[in-house]
Amino acid sequence: MNTAAAVLPGTHIDYPLRRIHELCGSLVVDLDVVASLDAAIDALCARENRELPGDEVLRLVPYFGTLWPAGRALAHWLGERPSAVRGRRIVEVACGLGLPAIVAARLGGHVHACDAHPDVAPLLRRNAALNDVVVAYHRVDVVDLDAIASLGEFDVVLASDVVYEAVLADHVAPALARLCRPGGKIVLADPGRPLLQRAVNALEALGFVGELETR
Repeated sequence: MNTAAAVLPGTHIDYPLRRIHELCGSLVVDLDVVASLDAAIDALCARENRELPGDEVLRLVPYFGTLWPAGRALAHWLGERPSAVRGRRIVEVACGLGLPAIVAARLGGHVHACDAHPDVAPLLRRNAALNDVVVAYHRVDVVDLDAIASLGEFDVVLASDVVYEAVLADHVAPALARLCRPGGKIVLADPGRPLLQRAVNALEALGFVGELETR
């Protein structure tokens, strides 16, 4: 069920929101999402050339505000495995809305999240508050390995749909590996993008043993 929500102030535009309710295992998670990605892109494009260069418009497109299928699948996977996160140190990389991070926090994990988009923080805080959890947020780009390393090591590293460009496919494996403590686990959800295998191969080259689960 969807219900009307509010407006989130952003860096260059304000985002009308709508509320959704997501069932993840036995948990019902409330989320505010960007009401219309198309409308947000139109609002950004209206400022192109007049206020914003084209590359800045592309950087600011709020893909973070949509619940993508891989993020939903990852959150559902976590919701079915509470023992995988309870009491453990968890990080979600390129978190966007942060649904998996919020599920992990609801299940008793000590959760951090990071993303590069400048408008992620207020929406993630809003959604964490809606679910009465705390998620420590860091504005960090997955391609910045020094910044990634500054977050420390985690028992479980989460990421969803992060290999949609070649430059990301080349950086995802070392970033996730840098965050994962010895003996830890990386859970990478993907909708079946062509570059996924490149990232998986790179993780295996770094010493990780892969398991594939199709949902």
